[in-house]
Amino acid sequence: MLQKVIEFPSQLSLALELARASKVSLTGISGKISSVVLVGMGASGVVGDFVKVLLRNSPVPVHVQKNATLPAFVNSESLVISITYSGKTRETLDALNSSIARGAKNLVITSSFELKSFCTHKGIPCIQIPENGFPRATLGLLLISTMNSLHKLGLIQSFESDVAEAIAIINEIKNQCGPEMPEKSNPARLLANALVGRFPVIYGESNFTDVVAVRWKQQMSENAKAHCYCDVFPELLHNEIESWHFSDNGQVKEYALLLLRDSEWELQTGMAGKIDASKRLAEGKGAKVYDLWTRGKSDLARLLSLCYVGDFVSVYVALSRGIDPGPVRNIEQVKKVAISSNEEA
Repeated sequence: MLQKVIEFPSQLSLALELARASKVSLTGISGKISSVVLVGMGASGVVGDFVKVLLRNSPVPVHVQKNATLPAFVNSESLVISITYSGKTRETLDALNSSIARGAKNLVITSSFELKSFCTHKGIPCIQIPENGFPRATLGLLLISTMNSLHKLGLIQSFESDVAEAIAIINEIKNQCGPEMPEKSNPARLLANALVGRFPVIYGESNFTDVVAVRWKQQMSENAKAHCYCDVFPELLHNEIESWHFSDNGQVKEYALLLLRDSEWELQTGMAGKIDASKRLAEGKGAKVYDLWTRGKSDLARLLSLCYVGDFVSVYVALSRGIDPGPVRNIEQVKKVAISSNEEA
C-alpha cells in the first residue's frame, strides 16, 4: 500500500495520458443536460464528492448518490455517471439499471471487462481504466477520467493545465513525505506518530476541503484500521464545537484535531478568524491541534495536495501500529454475507 501511495504522481500522469488518447465517443450524450448525478460507493463514490466540489459554481446542479436509489428528478435530461472500480458494486449497478430505465444519459467508468461488455451491448459510453489492485489506490485514474469526460461535455472548463499543476505539487509532496525522507524531517511521519493513541477528528471547509476530510476518514479507516470522525465548517460552529469541553477523565486529551485549511476559501468566506478561534478553544481543552494547508493555485491541485498527505499519514499510522494497511478483512467478511444473500458489495 505504501508503494501505491508513492506511485500516485505517476498514476496521475498515466491518467492524463489515457485521457488524451481516449477514443471513447461521447456523441451519444447529446442535448440539454439539466443535472449531473454521480453514483458510486467507497473509493469510487468519493470521486463524485471531488467532482461536486470542482463543479460547485456550475449552473448545472450536481448530485452525489451513494446508494442504489436514484433521485426522483433523474430523467432524459440527466447525465448519470456510474463509477465502480470493480464493476460489481451492487448499489451502483442497480442505480445504473434504474437510470437506463428512465432514459437518462449514461456514462460508466470501471476497470471491469464484464461491465464494459454490458455497456457496449447497451450502447452506453464506458471508460475502462487499468486495474491497480486496490480501489482506494485508484483515485487518480477514476477522477481524471471523470473530469476529462465532463471537460469534453463542456462542464469543466480547465483540465489539462490543472492536472499538470497537481502532478508537479504531488511530486514535491512525495519527496517530502516519502519513506526515504528521515522521520525528523518528514511531516507525514511526524503527524502519524502524533496520532497513534489519539482519536483523529478532522474538520474540513464546506464546499471545498470537506471532500478531503471524507477521503482522510476513508483512508484512516481502511489503511490504519482506526476510527476517525470528520465535520465541516461553518456548520460545526453551531453544534459540534460545543463537544470540546473539560471532562473529569481527561477524555479531550485523547483527541487530535486536524484542520484541513485553504487560504483562498477562508478569504472568500471570512472564516479564518472563526477557525483560528476554534483551534485555540480545542487547544485550551487539552487537544492536540494541527493546521494542514492546501498547496497550489487550481482547485484540483489544492484538493489533491491535502489528499496526498492524508494517504501517507494513514499508511504511516498503520505501520506505527504494526498493522498491514493492505487487507480489508471486515469489508470482505460483510461482502461474503452480501453474496450469500444474492448481492455483491
